[in-house]
Amino acid sequence: MLKSLKLHGIGPVGDLSASFGDRLNLTTGDNGLGKSFLLDVCFWSLTGTWPGGRTALPAVEGNRDKPTIAYEVQGAARQSRGKDKGPKTAAFDFPSQTWTKPTGRPFKPGLVIYAAVDGSFAVWDPARNYWRDPLTGRKEGEEQPKAYQFNPENIANGLKDGERVLCNGLIADWVEWYYQRSSTPAGSPFRYLEDALAVLSHPLEPLQCEEPRKVFVDDSRKFPTLRMPYGVVAYPQWSAGVRRIVGFAYLIVWAWIEHRQAAELRKEQPTDRIVLMVDEIEAHLHPRWQRTILPAILKVVDKLQENLSVQIHAATHSPLVLASVEPHFDENQDQLFCFNLHDDQTVTFDDLPWALHGDAIERDLIAGRDWRQGRKIA
Repeated sequence: MLKSLKLHGIGPVGDLSASFGDRLNLTTGDNGLGKSFLLDVCFWSLTGTWPGGRTALPAVEGNRDKPTIAYEVQGAARQSRGKDKGPKTAAFDFPSQTWTKPTGRPFKPGLVIYAAVDGSFAVWDPARNYWRDPLTGRKEGEEQPKAYQFNPENIANGLKDGERVLCNGLIADWVEWYYQRSSTPAGSPFRYLEDALAVLSHPLEPLQCEEPRKVFVDDSRKFPTLRMPYGVVAYPQWSAGVRRIVGFAYLIVWAWIEHRQAAELRKEQPTDRIVLMVDEIEAHLHPRWQRTILPAILKVVDKLQENLSVQIHAATHSPLVLASVEPHFDENQDQLFCFNLHDDQTVTFDDLPWALHGDAIERDLIAGRDWRQGRKIA
């Protein structure tokens, strides 16, 4: 997991410093101040891959002071020497327009999954995206294997690298898992998927998995179906909000199943931690669903395996999401941050003290205003 981050010379904040909580890290602030940028840098610090190819670049104007990203990762590293531990610093190389990370075998942060606001995802698996050389970490000139990058089409229909099939996709896996569920009742991927959807769906609008069915005359495939309060709906007719929630649940289950299988093939122990990153967690969701989604994400990992720790980095504009955390926020392991734009047009990144907000429905407007300004609500 990511313990801390310090940025110099990049982003809207000249010098940004953050010490992250072990469990929940929630960031708010107005549009364009750096929430998505921060999540991108966090993902790169953990995995060495820029999600969606969105490389953080320093501003063209201004001085040429050396931009740096300092990060501290805690994970199942094999290094035992003290010099290998602690924060690492990456510097921006202007001629090559790349970030140069320190050499040596990096820490394994756990299984890392990033849900971007545009519907894309990135997944980094310590059993499949880590250097294979057990001694040196990498060979001369070799780059760390990249994370798997999914656009909405890849999520539905699969992801390939040349002839290699990296992921079968939601449609194919759902159908296969459904018909295999009775033969593998213990640890069945479909049971995991059902459990994840039961947690992530709203209590008043449960998403219940139904038997796959053929939908189109000229398409021989069967498609996933969900029973909703108003009837059974097949995948092609799912709303944007349902697709995002189901896609997120599917990738969590798929990534965990693939990780366990890869770890078994490599004769390694599976990871004991997952890092989930969600940008604009409220995107496409009805306000009623916004009030339940973040607490649900905190619980969903429990459905995969006991004693599996989770660290969440989430960005939001929604006062309803912020208020929904009240019964769950633990100041010993959670952190709240805010990007603030000041009258002199400078941007700061501030830790916010936790404060009770009151009822989310009656006070959502004032909550949104006061959160952006970093003030407690009376």
